[in-house]
Amino acid sequence: MESISLGFGSNGFRTLSSSSRRRKRLRDKRRFPILSFSTNISSSTLLHKPYSNSNQFFNSARNQLHQSLIQCFAHTHTHDHHHHEHKHHDHNHPHEEHNHQHDHHHHHHHHHHGEEGVKLTGSQVAILSFAKSIGWVDLANFLREHLQLCCCSTALLLLASVCPYVIPNQAVKPFQNVFIATAFPLVGVSAALDALVDISAGKVNIHVLMALAAFASVFMGNALEGGLLLAMFNLAHIAEEYFTSRAMVDVKELKENNPEFALVLEVSGDGPPCFSDLQYNEVPVRDIEVGSYILVRAGESVPVDGEVYQGRSTITIEHLTGEAKPLERKVGNRIPGGARNLDGMMIVKATSTWNNSTLSKIVQLTEEAHLNKPKLQRWLDEFGEHYSKVVIVLSLAVALVGPFLFKWPFIGTSACRGSVYRALGLMVAASPCALAVAPLAYATAISACASKGILLKGGHVLDALASCNTIAFDKTGTLTTGELMCKAIEPIHGHRVGVIKPELSSCCIPTCEEEALAVAAAMEKGTTHPIGRAVVDHSLGKDLPSISIDKFESLPGRGLYATFTGIQSGIGSGELLRASLGSVEYIASLCNSEDESKKIKEAVSTSAYGSNFVHAALSVNKKV
Repeated sequence: MESISLGFGSNGFRTLSSSSRRRKRLRDKRRFPILSFSTNISSSTLLHKPYSNSNQFFNSARNQLHQSLIQCFAHTHTHDHHHHEHKHHDHNHPHEEHNHQHDHHHHHHHHHHGEEGVKLTGSQVAILSFAKSIGWVDLANFLREHLQLCCCSTALLLLASVCPYVIPNQAVKPFQNVFIATAFPLVGVSAALDALVDISAGKVNIHVLMALAAFASVFMGNALEGGLLLAMFNLAHIAEEYFTSRAMVDVKELKENNPEFALVLEVSGDGPPCFSDLQYNEVPVRDIEVGSYILVRAGESVPVDGEVYQGRSTITIEHLTGEAKPLERKVGNRIPGGARNLDGMMIVKATSTWNNSTLSKIVQLTEEAHLNKPKLQRWLDEFGEHYSKVVIVLSLAVALVGPFLFKWPFIGTSACRGSVYRALGLMVAASPCALAVAPLAYATAISACASKGILLKGGHVLDALASCNTIAFDKTGTLTTGELMCKAIEPIHGHRVGVIKPELSSCCIPTCEEEALAVAAAMEKGTTHPIGRAVVDHSLGKDLPSISIDKFESLPGRGLYATFTGIQSGIGSGELLRASLGSVEYIASLCNSEDESKKIKEAVSTSAYGSNFVHAALSVNKKV
């Protein structure tokens, strides 16, 4: 048997911006593993991934996921709804309505009052009950959740500030009053409620100080400045939440893409299930028990960690590890939860529950990491709390002690400012605007990374990078683009260079290379597999023999089979030919003898291109 090995390598380095193409690519569900490979294929993101292969990844994730600084998930999420036909069973399962809302877990003053899980004091409960009865809570939550309203209020306040420069003096005050009266409630309603709730619990922080300073400005006759203070504060934190939510898009899509229900096979007393008689129930993923048999069809995701009990297929775990290479899975192989089945049908035996599955742990660890505040933000929170208390104490001291020490009037007259006015002025002047919006820098940095496919496990990663002097990159899914290109076509067995014999047809270079490329490209046209695309791309623009595919078959977990005609010279000279294309192991398994199979494998292993390239084998009528 004569074989030709096709060598593929990464097409080099590129800026980290190609994740969108792979997202589209992996939405295609019908695919087969035509080649085995070990090249440097990367996602377009930074990745810290301590897994050299899928089994190591599975075992590591099952025991305890490595808490790395940066974890990347490729953008490869599908939302396909499969309509399941239940044989011999009629089940009415209540499908929960999925409201994918963006829950704002605020680490600052933007609370959603009344949410469960927050321990409130008696005074806070009383205030919130009163506020809810008059609609204050609902109005505050509505205003803080709509960025456009905050932007509108800011625009009105800015218009009020430019009124003295664009309209006559006699009309300035009326226009300013209208703008301020309209804009101030949009930013002041939620701030007032938040401050009142915090003060009732004895909490004094930067947010309380900012709110008090803003309302103190109104008392001092400077409502415009107070409104701008609140608008700036609200905009900064709304922007922070927006950027943070963008950074969590991958995790949310990862969760939403995992199936809500799984097809759990019924097991009779006679033995485990088989493909000949499949009877299954649709069971919520969270109710799957260890030892359950799950039917996973082409295009579906594996709901929990398990091992293949029956069947053979190709899966991808690119969205979990960044590894773009599809993996062949057969009986006895382990599969992590969340892996996508690209072709074929499998019966998977569950080895873990949902809570202990790989996907669940990835999501859990990532969400927990995002709750970890960076060192600077923790310091600002602590400093801000002490600073706010000092400012409020000093303001009270000015208001109460000033009349005795400096003979100021308490309220104030036209001739002299009162101590209350001076105390409010101190509070406004001491408002730490910069400290209040400092977290925005972290949020924007995290969002900028997310837009390039880099998922940071929290702001503390940025702190660590500031003192980092060494970076270790894993081989796959790190620096390269994840796209392959054909580098060489190499005769590996039975070819005689420069000698043409009738029984070997055109067994010389470059004729046999051209014919091999023509056959492989014809079989791979229309496929979405990364290696198949590399073959087709390599054939473009070349003068190759014409190939006409008569019959085509995809063999899940193995490769491709086709019959064709059309080679005008060389192999077969126009007669009907049978071709198999796939991994070296698959082609070697088609050999008539063990010795021939062994020779092909040895020839590939000793190839001049080594293990840094992907090797594929093409067999045509037992020749290549």
